[in-house]
Amino acid sequence: MCKFYFSDVWTSALIGYSISFLIIAINLILKKVIIKLITWVGEDTLSEQIASITNGVFYALFFNTGILITLVNANLTEHHPKFITKYVKGMYYDYSPAWYQNVGEKIV
Repeated sequence: MCKFYFSDVWTSALIGYSISFLIIAINLILKKVIIKLITWVGEDTLSEQIASITNGVFYALFFNTGILITLVNANLTEHHPKFITKYVKGMYYDYSPAWYQNVGEKIV
């Protein structure tokens, strides 16, 4: 019985950390692609180009890291509009200590 428990704990931790590293890798790739695209498109001044790069990278990383992880773990089945939220059936209905331990740790 203990063998199965420790096997499950190890597997869960491995999956959790793998997801965290995958998100970091995707963020690094997104950052490089956005910088290359905005540099390729070009702006009138260097300041505008840096501002565009900063904004693009911020929005992409914010969505990929914060919003996506929160949405995947949220249970929105009791909210409106039902035709969209009926598909979001995560584990957490609201923020709780367990949410902070499981989801908040991945976001940080």
